[in-house]
Amino acid sequence: MEINDIGTQLLYTTVPIYAQNSDKSLSTGTGFLFSVRESETESIPLLITNYHVLKDAMIGFVELHIGEKGFPTDKTIRVQFDKSIIDGNKLGKLDLIAVPLAGTFNDFQNRNIEIFFRTVDQNMVPTKEQEDKLSAIENVTFIGYPSGLYDEKNKISIIRQGITATPIWNDFKGEEVFLIDAGVFPGSSGSPVFIYNQGTYPVKDGIALGSRLIFVGVLSQTMLRDNATGKAYLNLGKVINSRAMYRELNKFIQRLKGTM
Repeated sequence: MEINDIGTQLLYTTVPIYAQNSDKSLSTGTGFLFSVRESETESIPLLITNYHVLKDAMIGFVELHIGEKGFPTDKTIRVQFDKSIIDGNKLGKLDLIAVPLAGTFNDFQNRNIEIFFRTVDQNMVPTKEQEDKLSAIENVTFIGYPSGLYDEKNKISIIRQGITATPIWNDFKGEEVFLIDAGVFPGSSGSPVFIYNQGTYPVKDGIALGSRLIFVGVLSQTMLRDNATGKAYLNLGKVINSRAMYRELNKFIQRLKGTM
């Protein structure tokens, strides 16, 4: 394993979420780890997923990777939660929730348990100017647990790819979202969506050499259509714009600081 490879590191930004809901049904989803930098040496770690993944949850758990000497192992540890996890953690009117993890990580450190993870960094969120320069058609990569599926032996999530179905810079139907053309299934909710190019990528005037990694949003919904036999998947997914997420996340951080 080349752990310093960017694509490999992206695998370890996500965690599976399992929940039992108030109606006794079971649901799965994807969460990802996001860090808000306070200084060069300090940051606030957060678990982010869709609000609808957890809003009816009574109990559940997420799985974190156990590390060894700076590398991930094929072992995980479960962190349990109950319905109190959603109290005050919703990000404005967005279908997103942020759960602070500093206490959890400190507890593991005190117990000498090494947790291996990588975070999506605030610097990966594009500015409005950067977003406006994106092409209407961009290749996208998203990582998660579609229908709860993943490599259970090696504890690795599933990588999917597609293209933008609507421009990232264009609010679809007036919402701060865009659509992607990809195989999006239940369980993918909460997956981080990236533009990840290696070697070359398109720009306004042609092709640029190099690589780029941009966090553009969070998958929130698979698009369905009614037909004679029920619901049909359209291979379209709705993605909440990362700039909208980060705007509400900043407000959340300020509220969080006010309670400390």
